Amino acid sequence: MSARRPRYRYVAFEVLGPRAFAREELIEALRGLPSAPWLVEFRGSIGLVRCTNLTKEETIRRLGGISSIGGQPVRVVTIGTSGTIRRAEQKYLRRRPSRPSSPGK
Repeated sequence: MSARRPRYRYVAFEVLGPRAFAREELIEALRGLPSAPWLVEFRGSIGLVRCTNLTKEETIRRLGGISSIGGQPVRVVTIGTSGTIRRAEQKYLRRRPSRPSSPGK
């Protein structure tokens, strides 16, 4: 039996809420998730978390279950997943247009 290093997946997501959130506020919201995703990057409303290939689906479900950040109502929407940070940034983060966000829509 050999010990293999984990195969990471990177999940891009968008936080739809009344304002832009600080990285620390999002880390606090992620802290309670059992799949323990690691926040790789976060810019106002768009971010990237790292998880393993075994916890990817659970991480996506748990991200979608976040209903408030910093006491504000939010909705977290998954944009996509990738096997590398570089590809996730190219495909999901760099070309995202900024749009007004609202949790109820």
